[in-house]
Amino acid sequence: MRVKVEIITPIFIGSGEQYYPQDYTVLEDSLCFIDKEKFFQKIQKEGLYEEFLKNSEDIDKLLRFIDDNSDDSVYIECIDTEEEANDKLFNTKSMPLEAFIKDKFYFKPYIPGSSLKGAIRTALLDYKVRKFWDYIENIDRLRDKEIETTIFCNENKNRQKRLQFDAKKDILKALFISDLKPLNYKLKAIKPKNRPYNKPKDNTIPIVLECLISGEFEGEIRVDKNLLNKDENLKDNRFFQNEPLSIELIKKAINNFFKKIYDVEKNRFRANFPLYEEGLIKLGKHSGAASKSLNDLRKVYIWQIKKSFNYQLSVWIDSQDSPLGWAKITFGE
Repeated sequence: MRVKVEIITPIFIGSGEQYYPQDYTVLEDSLCFIDKEKFFQKIQKEGLYEEFLKNSEDIDKLLRFIDDNSDDSVYIECIDTEEEANDKLFNTKSMPLEAFIKDKFYFKPYIPGSSLKGAIRTALLDYKVRKFWDYIENIDRLRDKEIETTIFCNENKNRQKRLQFDAKKDILKALFISDLKPLNYKLKAIKPKNRPYNKPKDNTIPIVLECLISGEFEGEIRVDKNLLNKDENLKDNRFFQNEPLSIELIKKAINNFFKKIYDVEKNRFRANFPLYEEGLIKLGKHSGAASKSLNDLRKVYIWQIKKSFNYQLSVWIDSQDSPLGWAKITFGE
C-alpha cells in the first residue's frame, strides 16, 4: 500500500551532517550549496588556484574568495532562507547549518521509513496502553521499555522473570515502511525559536536548521500478515488478538494519539497551529518530547533543571510562529 506524507509546518530530520560557511554562499534571501569538485575545476580553468591557496590561510579571505568566484555553474542547489537565518549564516565564520537528511546520489531530501515508523510506534503503544490500562498500571516499574516489552513483545521475560525487550519478538517487525521519496518539496534555512509555556519571552537558541517547509513524499507501507500468522511469538501476542496489527488500526491509533497532542499544545502554547484534520502527525527533531511519549505516563525530563514534568515546557516555532513538526499522512493503493 502506498503511504503519502504532506508537509504542513517546518520539519527537520537531521542527517547528522552539517554545512559550514565554506560549503555554501549566502545571497540576499537564499543560500546556494557548492559542488566542491566543480568549484575547483572552475578556478583551475580560470587560473585562480594559486590565489585560492593563498586565501585559504585566512578564513575571512577564503570565504570572500568563495563568494566572489561562485556562480550557477558550481551550485548543487539553492534554498530560501528566513531573514534571521540569512543574517546569521552571512555573518558567521564557523557556525554550522544543520543538514536535512538527503539522498547521497541525487542530493534530494527524503523521509526515512524509520522516522515514520517511530511516530506510528508511539501512537500504537499509547492506543494499546489505554485499551489495557487496568493491566498495565499494575506493572512494577512503569517505564517505556517495560511497557513496550509488555505490549509489543507479549510480556517477554528473561531468566530472572523480569520484563526484557527482544526485537525478535516485537510485533512491529511485521510492519514494513520504506523511505519516502519526494514528489515535490521546498527546503528553507530557518532560525527557530523556543517558545516557553506561560512566559512572555521566547528563548533564542543559536541554531540554524535546513527544514522542509512544504512538499509531498511517497513510499510503501505494509503489514506482513504471513509473518504474523507463522511466527509464534507474534501470533500469540494477546494484546493484538482482538484487534490485530493492520493499516486500519494504525490509522485509528494515529488519529487518537496526535489529536490529543494537537489539542493540548494548541491550548498550552501561543503559536499558529494548522487547522486540525484526520491524519495529522508529528515528525522529526524539535517536534517535541510529548509526541514521542505516552499520554497517561508522560514524564518529560528537563536536563538543565534535572526535573520531570507531565508535559514539555516549550515548543519550537519558526519566524511565522508555526510549530515545527506537523505533517499529514494518508494511505492508499
